Amino acid sequence: MKRFALDIDVVGACNLRCPSCPQGNIKNYSLPHGFMEPDLLALIIEKAKSECRVTGVALFSWAEPMLHPKLPDLIRIVQDAGISCYLSSNLNVQRNADAIMAANPFSFRISASGFTQEVYSYSHRGGDIEKVKKHMVELAEAKKRNNATTRIHVFYHRYKHNLREEPLMREFAASLGIDLQPGWALMLPVEKVLGYMDDDASDFPLTGEDRQLIDRLALPLKEALNISQKYKNQTCSLREMHISMDFQGNVQLCYGIFHARRFTLGNYLTMPLDEIQRLRQSHNMCSRCIRRGAHVYMTYGADELGEAAMANIAPEDAELLDLRYELAQQRLRRRLAKAYQKVFAGAITPEQRTVLGVQFDRMQRFVGLTKRSLFRKV
Repeated sequence: MKRFALDIDVVGACNLRCPSCPQGNIKNYSLPHGFMEPDLLALIIEKAKSECRVTGVALFSWAEPMLHPKLPDLIRIVQDAGISCYLSSNLNVQRNADAIMAANPFSFRISASGFTQEVYSYSHRGGDIEKVKKHMVELAEAKKRNNATTRIHVFYHRYKHNLREEPLMREFAASLGIDLQPGWALMLPVEKVLGYMDDDASDFPLTGEDRQLIDRLALPLKEALNISQKYKNQTCSLREMHISMDFQGNVQLCYGIFHARRFTLGNYLTMPLDEIQRLRQSHNMCSRCIRRGAHVYMTYGADELGEAAMANIAPEDAELLDLRYELAQQRLRRRLAKAYQKVFAGAITPEQRTVLGVQFDRMQRFVGLTKRSLFRKV
């Protein structure tokens, strides 16, 4: 049975207007607004389990799931179905941390891009980093009170302007028992990426503000796309392993695409999985994206991307973050992942792979800190 993860925007809105996200960088179009009802999610899960092996359900895509008044109920539906539930939030809103932790999602990711308001406010426009920190404390305490096993971690978006605040956020998160996972900030959505490459973005043309954002990217967009195009023959995991839909259960071409009016394929409950995949695989937007290698860029699908970012930032920032060591460990992780795939095939679940990855990261950080401590003593 084929494996798919579901990416479901359970709301249609976001409370922030980040310049690297279409919620912030697109002015002439907005997604339909509304909330997914728990009964609809239950029907979607039931259908998905009958058609494929569901490897996980993410209750987010372009919108902010913490705005949903029934979010704990949605989490519980996924978890009670024996499927791992994933959340990602900017954490500027937190209605009931205890109810969320009692529902025990598998993973809760906090999107951040700074430790001080001055730095954070550019890339998380409209957000308040002090609210985020307060809510992180509340979330960590709620996890303990409810004996939740949720993996809470900060996803730190790396730009050229915010690298020196990453260690501050890492230290603060660690004091709460929260991991930090950095990632190079990307230009989104796919429509704007392809417009940048082909100079053809009739729906969402690049603006002066977009150009300013591109100049701030630690991972330089032009070089990153040139690298990605070399690996264009890679399988697109977004198409072959993910199904994206909105709060009404409408299937979207891809979770990297924003224009729902143009790229909605139909309602998930009335479409067989084979029909969804046939439409996606024959869609000209998919062909265009893969031909240009944009799917590789969207999924950080080449080791060389990290090297391009390191070459683009200040040497003292690369040294502060110990990027040479980090990139070496990422290459090792990729090799190990390929080895696991060959040896164990379907025997290891996505949840087990996530746990192994977390343990590997912690082990490598401990080894790295020990090595640096020994070097200082010498």
